[in-house]
This record gives sequence, structure tokens and C-alpha cells, in this order.
Amino acid sequence: MRTTSYAARGRPLAALLCALAVVALVGGGTVAQSVRVTQTIEWDDNQNVTRFGGEPSLADIDLLVRGVGPIGGYPVDCMLIVDTSATADLATAKAFAFDLIDQLSDEDRIGLVSYATTARLAVPLTADRPAVKMAIGDLTTGGKSALGLAMQMARRELGQVGREDAILVEILLSDGQSNTGLEPSVEGEVAAEAGIHVVSVGIGNLINQNLLNQFADQTDGLFYRYPSTQALAAIDAHFDVDIAASDIRIDKRLPQGLSFVSATPRPAEVETLSDGTTSIVWRVAELQIGQEISIEMQIASDEIGAWSREADSLLTYADFRGVVGSIAIPVANWPPIARFEYDPMLPTTADMIEFLDLSSDTNDSGSIVAWYWDFGDGNVSYDQNPRHRYPKQGVYEVTLTVVDDRGAASVAYAAEASIGNTPPFASFSTRQVELADDVEASISTADQPRVGVETILDASGSYDLDDSIEWYLWDFDGDGVVDTTTETSEVAYTFNDPGEIVIVLTVVDQEGAQATVEKTVNVMATVTTTRTIETGLPDDWTIPSGEVLVALRLELNTTLHGLSVTEVVPDGWMFTAVENDGATLRENGQVIEWLFLEKFIPDGVNSQREIRYMLTAPAAAGEALQATVSGSLGSSSPRFSQPILGDDRVIASSILSVPVVISRWDVGEGCIDPHLGETIGFDQIQYAISLWISGESVPNTGNMMIALPTMQDLIAYWLTGSSVHDPLP
Repeated sequence: MRTTSYAARGRPLAALLCALAVVALVGGGTVAQSVRVTQTIEWDDNQNVTRFGGEPSLADIDLLVRGVGPIGGYPVDCMLIVDTSATADLATAKAFAFDLIDQLSDEDRIGLVSYATTARLAVPLTADRPAVKMAIGDLTTGGKSALGLAMQMARRELGQVGREDAILVEILLSDGQSNTGLEPSVEGEVAAEAGIHVVSVGIGNLINQNLLNQFADQTDGLFYRYPSTQALAAIDAHFDVDIAASDIRIDKRLPQGLSFVSATPRPAEVETLSDGTTSIVWRVAELQIGQEISIEMQIASDEIGAWSREADSLLTYADFRGVVGSIAIPVANWPPIARFEYDPMLPTTADMIEFLDLSSDTNDSGSIVAWYWDFGDGNVSYDQNPRHRYPKQGVYEVTLTVVDDRGAASVAYAAEASIGNTPPFASFSTRQVELADDVEASISTADQPRVGVETILDASGSYDLDDSIEWYLWDFDGDGVVDTTTETSEVAYTFNDPGEIVIVLTVVDQEGAQATVEKTVNVMATVTTTRTIETGLPDDWTIPSGEVLVALRLELNTTLHGLSVTEVVPDGWMFTAVENDGATLRENGQVIEWLFLEKFIPDGVNSQREIRYMLTAPAAAGEALQATVSGSLGSSSPRFSQPILGDDRVIASSILSVPVVISRWDVGEGCIDPHLGETIGFDQIQYAISLWISGESVPNTGNMMIALPTMQDLIAYWLTGSSVHDPLP
């Protein structure tokens, strides 16, 4: 639920160093620390007369009371209690619950208890609103009404899991009827003692208004006869709380021998009690979060030694949950002595300086409880041994003021810290410049450079803690030689070759200090190419006059204005075009050229091309005729040339193994077909048996005949369906 902020008023924050608060237990509930009170004492500078022994006769006391709570107001921890008994109007309850959840703030948490014959913690306190909504949506009706058990379960969840700085609320969506389990009527008093507010919204036709209204009255909650937008607005407004405490009573007690002189503001009561102490009372209706009330009072000593006496002073209040608590007002005493050291002794702007508190309290039984550090650069700390870094060079005065356990503050101890220069930090990234449709340069987000395309090396991630970077020194190939020096953080460079390239950047600050970073970048080819050669036989083998399918797959990684592809096919092999994919083809002997007359954009289908062609082996190949294929591609915008990678070898041979020939034998045609497959079929095994019986040699094997062990293998390949290139199972 929405909360509002309240600007702090009154004295500077440094006065809070003297804060000392005691949390009390009242009525069985824990009282939240909603109020802090500070008491400081100073001898009156205007007095000229002191008593015998130098003891002053007048003192100025300053009481500072401050409302404590989260900035922006208190969040809400809310438990929804939904009646799912047989008589419940569950649809209305769900709709109201969803609307209620939607008006919660990001700081609020919500949980869910549902009840019928028994109660169930459906969702513990959580900030996961969709989970709570889902659980509410899954609720179904049926059974009796265990209202008391449900309220007890919600109260326990708030007591165990509720945050100390949150308003605790039970929102009861029920008709107020209860016919099983615990008696619900006592829940209002118990919730009030725990600081829990109950909001009752009647759901159904037979509403127990007396009981639901009782819960609201007992817990400073709300009751609505039925759900409505007015109820939602009222709930939101009721818990829009930035009041830290109310009904505040400040009772300052002076021991016998000290007397009240004056105060601003004037107290509501001043009374001398029967034990000789003086009671001075101020009353405050309410105190908002961050609000401060300052009471300045002057007291006099009526007898020697009176300053060393003590009297119990107390501040009572009701906290933001309405639970009554009290804080003992600390007794003033002599101040402690502040002192510190720091390390390193000669720090730079990069060093996190560690400050070591060496302060001591002047009272044997006292101790220092608060520290106020002013680092001289606008930053402060309240830690005992803080750590601090100075972003700028210079000499800074550091001061420490300490406060003891009775609220007395020391005189500030000061020391100078001289901060020296820190070398800069070097870092860079890459991004590529593409050519846009209007032929003007536009910067893309690609961080991987490409051959032939201008790349921006961006060193804006480099920085100098002290001031700024003066020079950027670039070594583009990692050879130790600076290739260019710039005053700006960006430089353009074009890579000529793909692969891993080492780039070294050195930055120099205004003091001459340097930092270097080395990075290996993977320069991508302008076009990613692969060549695949499919012969139908293992190890890129084929037979004389065998046809080999060659596929060139091109994937463009940057914008190109035209592209040429060149393949050099082996002598004696016949070229046949299969698919040019839009390219213009020219054959020049063994040199085959394709030309794409278009602009390529590295996006989607347009960035991919595939060229396919057929090579036919010479009619006579002998045992093994090895041939190689080579190729390249290039463009003039951007200008690059690169080889085609992938398969580049094919072997034609008239001598193959018996299983390979049998698996590729076309029985109908009476010849070998390399592309038939790797397994042996029925017709092929019959052909092999005929050769085994006749003793004839197997074609394309160099006159090899089928022996019995070979026949056994062929039968096993046939029956198992295994590839003849794999071991038999």
C-alpha cells in the first residue's frame, strides 16, 4: 500500500551521533523502535561564576527526539484470510482480493490463508503477487467455517515472518460465521497486543457484523459490510502511514540538587516530587518519519556534586502499529577523546583507505558507541573503522567525532590525508561499420570484425580515476610497435586476413601514467564458405566415369556489392553445372567462374547461396587416380579475396572391396552405382551367391573372387542391415 515521504526538519544529521534508544517489552508484544532520543550537555558559555573546585553552576541540555522509520513511509505485510466454506461467496471474494493485490506497492508483501473445515497457509508472506493470485484463483468452496483457526494461522505468520518496520494487517474476506475449530472472538484482542490491524470485509449474505466490526474496533482496523471501490480506497488510505509514533510523553527528571531554569519550547508540566527529583514533562501528539523535535533546556546546580547524580528519565509513546513502548533518556556525562590512524600512509585515488579508530572513553565504565567521520570531500561515515576512497588527487582534512554510551560527544580529531595519482585503466571493444542503403556509413552492433570491412576500436571503456586520459596508443598486430596514436577513444581499422589477431592498447593519463590491455580478436571471414564433395563411396572414392556432386555453400557475414566465385576442376574430369543459385556462369577450360550481380545483405535468406555442380571421373582410372579441387571468391566492395574451404580431394579407382561393390551393384542395369547406398539388399545377395557358386570374379575389384568367409560377411551384412563400412554387430 502506498506510503508518503516526510522531509526531515530541525538540526543537522550530525546530532544523531548521540542517539541512544532502549526497546521495551509492553503487553507481551515487541515494541518497534519508532523513536530515538538524544541528550547532550554543554556547560553554559555565558556563565562567569563557578562553584568551589571549578564545578560549573549552569548547564545547557539539548533533547532531540526523532521519528524513525523507512524513507517514504512504512511498507505493509498483509495476510489475506479467505472464507472458502460451503456458504462462502468465493467469486466476490476473489474479485475483491485481486483488486486489493493490484493496489499494493512494490515494498508491500502479501500472504494467503484459506479456510473451510480447517485452515491452510496457502501462500506464506511474499512479494510474488502472481503466485498469490494463482493460489486465490485455485480456491474452491466446501466444508464448515474454521474462522478462529484461520485468524490464528495468519497472526502467527505475521508474528514470525512480518518485518519489524512493516505495518501488520489481516484482511478478512468472510461472513464472520464460525462453526468449527477455535473460538474467533478472542482474536481481536490478541492481534491488537501484537500490533496487528484487522480489516473485515463482509462476503456473503449472512454477515456477522458484530464480530467483524469488533475485530476492526479492537485493532484500529476497518469494517465494510460488503466489497466496494470505496472499501479499497479506504484500506489504501488507512495504511498510508508516515507517522512513526503518537501520544508521546517526554518526562525529563532532574536529581535532587539540580533545578529547572528555562526551556524552549515550554514544558507542559514542571513538578517537584516527594523524593526531591524534578519532573519536567512535554507532550507531542504525533511524530512523523524523519521529523525532529528539539528541546533546549537550561538547568542549575544548587549544591556541590549534584552534576554526578542521576535520575531516570523516560519517553513513552505508541509506535506506528499502536503498541505502547518506552525509551530511557540517556544521562549526560563527560565526553570521550577521539583519535585515529589510516593505512596506507601514502594513498592514491585507487586505494581503499582503511581508517582505524583509536578513541578512548574518559569514564572507566563507559564505552564508545557511535562514530562520525567527515572525510573532507563531502562524504561521511558512521562506522567505527570505515573504508573510503578519494576519486580526486589532493590534500583532505579527515575529522572524527565519537560518542560514548551515555551520549557525550568528543571534540573532533583531525588529520590530513594526501592523495596521489593513480594510473589509468585500459579497455576496448570492437564494432563494425556497415554500408547502409543510402551508401552512408552506419554503425552496427556487431562486435566481431570482418575481413575488408572497417572496424571501430572503441576504448571508451578506459578511464582515469583522477582526471581524464590524454593519449590512446594502438598496436593493431601485437608486434610491439605503435601503429597509431589518438586523442579520442575511437579509431577505425580494416583487417586484411581472418583469424585470431592480437591488438594492444596503451592509455596515458595527464600525469604520464600508463596502462596497457591486450586482447585477441577473432576476425571473421567476409563470407563463410564450405565445399562438400559427395561420391557415394567412403573416403571420397568413386569409380571410373563415376559422377561426383560438389556443393559450395556461401554464407555472407557483411554487406557485399557483387561477388565472384572461381573453381579450378582437375584435368580429365568433366564439369556439369547443376545449380547456379542466380549467378552467371562462365567455363574457361578447367577454370569455372560464377558472378553474382547483386547486393547482398547479411540478413536471412538473402545472406546464403549454394552452387552445385557435377564432376565425372575419367573412364579409365587404374588403381587410384587422385584429383584436387581448389577455388576462391572475392568482391571489390568491400575489397577482399579468400579461398574456399572444405573438401578438396576426390579419388577415382577401378579397384574396390567386394562388400562395397556388392552394396552398390545395380542388378537391373548390371553395373555398379556408387550412390545406391551402404547396405546389401536381397537382389544383391543373390547376385553375390551366383558369383560365389560360379567362381566368377567380382567386377571393379581387380578380379577378386568371393571366398566362403567373404560370403559369410556379405550374408551377415544383409541380414543385420548394417553398413558395409561398419564392423559387423
